[in-house]
Amino acid sequence: MKRINTKAFSAGLRERLRASGYFQKELAEELGLHEKVLSRKLHGNANAHLTGQEVKIIITKLAQWRAITTFEEALYLLEQAQLPPESFSDQEWHTPPLSQLEGNGASRQTRSDYVLPRLQLHNLPAPLTRLVGREEAVNHLLQLLSQDEVRLVTLFGPGGSGKTRLAQHVANELAGAFTHGAWFVDLSAVRDPILVPQSILQVLNFKPAPEVPAVKSLITYLQNKQMLLLIDNFEQVEAAATDIGKLLAAAPDLKVLVTSRAVLHLYGETEFNVPPLAVPDSSAVLDIAKLEQYGAVQLFTERARAVLPDFTLTLTNASYIAQICERVDGLPLALELAAARVKSFPLEQLLARLTESPLAVLAKGARNLPVRHQTLRDTITWSYNLLSSSEQELFVRLSVFSGGWPLEAAGAMMHTLVANQPLHQEQGYSPLTESTLDLHEHLVDNSLLVRLTVTNEQMRFTLLQTLREYALERLQKSGEFERLRDWHACYYLGVAEAGELGLRGPQQLVWQARLAAERDNFRVALEWSLRQAMTGKSIMTGAPYRLEPGTASEIWNPAAASSNETGQPERVPETWPHAVTVALRLTAALRPYWEWQGHLVEGRRWFDAALAVPLAEDAGKTARAARAKALSEAARLLSLQNEQHKAVEMAEESIALWRQLDDPRGLATALFYRAWPAIALDDNELAKRVCEQGLQLLSPTGDLWLRAQLLFYMGAAEGLSFNAERMHSLYAQSRELFEQLGDKSAIADLTKDEGGMFILEGKYTESITNLLQSIELSHQLGYKQFIATGVGLLGFAVGLREEPDPPTASLLTAQLWGIKDSLMGTIGSSSWLSNRPFIQVIIQQIKARVDEASWHAAWLKGYKLPEDQAIATCLKLKPPSPAISGG
Repeated sequence: MKRINTKAFSAGLRERLRASGYFQKELAEELGLHEKVLSRKLHGNANAHLTGQEVKIIITKLAQWRAITTFEEALYLLEQAQLPPESFSDQEWHTPPLSQLEGNGASRQTRSDYVLPRLQLHNLPAPLTRLVGREEAVNHLLQLLSQDEVRLVTLFGPGGSGKTRLAQHVANELAGAFTHGAWFVDLSAVRDPILVPQSILQVLNFKPAPEVPAVKSLITYLQNKQMLLLIDNFEQVEAAATDIGKLLAAAPDLKVLVTSRAVLHLYGETEFNVPPLAVPDSSAVLDIAKLEQYGAVQLFTERARAVLPDFTLTLTNASYIAQICERVDGLPLALELAAARVKSFPLEQLLARLTESPLAVLAKGARNLPVRHQTLRDTITWSYNLLSSSEQELFVRLSVFSGGWPLEAAGAMMHTLVANQPLHQEQGYSPLTESTLDLHEHLVDNSLLVRLTVTNEQMRFTLLQTLREYALERLQKSGEFERLRDWHACYYLGVAEAGELGLRGPQQLVWQARLAAERDNFRVALEWSLRQAMTGKSIMTGAPYRLEPGTASEIWNPAAASSNETGQPERVPETWPHAVTVALRLTAALRPYWEWQGHLVEGRRWFDAALAVPLAEDAGKTARAARAKALSEAARLLSLQNEQHKAVEMAEESIALWRQLDDPRGLATALFYRAWPAIALDDNELAKRVCEQGLQLLSPTGDLWLRAQLLFYMGAAEGLSFNAERMHSLYAQSRELFEQLGDKSAIADLTKDEGGMFILEGKYTESITNLLQSIELSHQLGYKQFIATGVGLLGFAVGLREEPDPPTASLLTAQLWGIKDSLMGTIGSSSWLSNRPFIQVIIQQIKARVDEASWHAAWLKGYKLPEDQAIATCLKLKPPSPAISGG
């Protein structure tokens, strides 16, 4: 007689006894055995084992006690005991309690001709395509679900991110690990949360008694099952989450894998965010092998090959593919819809159409996909329709931001809308009553917003590009588009002007990071204000901020809005400035940021556009002051690009405007910016004169930063006039003020220039010390302009010092100038030193020590060095002597 597999059978038996509330002692009595004897049989101790008849009695009793309820369970226990279904006669199968098992059809005539099928362990659909780019996610989910304490995992993410496909793959991998398999429950057609338990019962092929509630029947069915339930599309029945909680509490061996665009918010839930596929940086140069490692590129090329069999990733099309992947955010659905278009459009045209109107292109998906996945717009609409009215309103309005926003910016927008509520009520808009944070959290939970990493104590959020396009479409139809665009431009003018001041103080690195994070918002604000300016329009702020000169802090601080005694914001009178004023002020305020970041070319483009818009003949003081400031800031930028004569024109026009406006501080600033092109054009006397005039316009305690800069530039003019003592005195006064203000970038600049002046004094070691201090500090600050000019000056000091010997020093100079030229080319800057004839003599003197080929090889070596390696190369030159501070 075949020995029963007691180990497998006993495990299943104990599970069912425990779930049904019966004990082993009661089963022993039914078998006519002592409890200890049955225990030995079940454990296979002392050569004791179960007989086939005893197995049949046990299964029959389990059916009678409702410890098993389905025909499949009975077959499974027989299979565990390694017995065939024919162990029960046909009559036994047709006799209660076995005949009452669900699925035991009474129509079967005999069991002799019945072949036992493999027990179905799942109903998961067979995959039609390969799962791409999700290896890490699959491994993580398999690891999570293998842990006993993890029983509910929710895969959440935006529509089209591939949640269902990933979950089905993981469930297929795990199906064999669960005694009762893995079962897929699709809720996409279910809208009533009450129907969720019934939908699960239908998938499990269990028909409860009509008088028993579906949840209770489901609990009874599942409480003794070791099973994985994959419940798909839960977002529209979120109220049924409590039923899932009840199932998990009652069925200890049940695990649930949920896909949803919103998390369930259940205790014990493990949230797993399904992000878009990895996307390459389209601005970076990557070889084919590296591009193929990105999931988005893999999916796009694979799906494109499905419609064009000869489609491949090549050096010619790699850039377009990378940009397409980036444009659709790496969303799998969007990638598949885009790839389907390659048989209609060349990649270049496809990219252009995606940039212009992505939602129109990302349509016409496969017919065997759910309707909501046949166009990206339908997918997003599905999610949008699940939102409350307040959430829908905020989601649409947040599209006014670009690239992300801090919570306080959204709060300021909401505050403005509420402050001007009477206008919106007239147009039929409802007020936003929930807090900014709560609404953002709801949108994040519904996978419509992305929460970014918190930096500089700012919580930031963003919209995927495709979601933003959808929201923008709705915003344009809402009647609020222009109003919110105007508000956005004014708000970011406030940020820029506050940042302009912040870059001068001890929090300058915080402000640098904040301004860098808002780069896309600045671009959108500039584009909008310039577009409005070119048509002569005004900006309807609708915001609690004044747009008068010198009020940057009021613009930046939303708390400036007043409230009445009830705590509700009062309606704020509107100020409608000309759009050209906003464009000019925004451009001028961003010049220090562009210089610091090394975006001189971009800054130049915005200045050209803003200054090309003429002021109206009757332009008021605010508009003329905005133009005057923009002119002087443009002069600074032109000087950095070594276009000194244009810089002079800009500065002189600025000076004339400030004189008309009778504004001493504005005039002093314009004189300051007039000094540098004078120095670059070897007119040191003029530079000293305009700096002196600027200082006379300032009160002794007024604008210490501008006073320090004027002293600094005057010191430079004195140094280039070979008045070293006067130069060091002015530098010392300037340094003291910069240290008082906490402006490290200005200190780096001053230290650099003083290092350059040491070269004129023949103090090369002191020069190298100062220059390396400046380069190191500038590198810490990320100030690329100062790094580049500092390395250029360092080349002079090293070459003129001639250590360890003149030819070696010359080759090192060539390498340093290669570094300098690379950095300046990257940021769009150019040195003014070559304007001076005596500088040209020094350059030729240093180069003449080596042959042209050796010089070029050394220069090329420096030119090709990455910035970090270039800085390390410079710092190796640090002399052993202590730093010289001048004076």
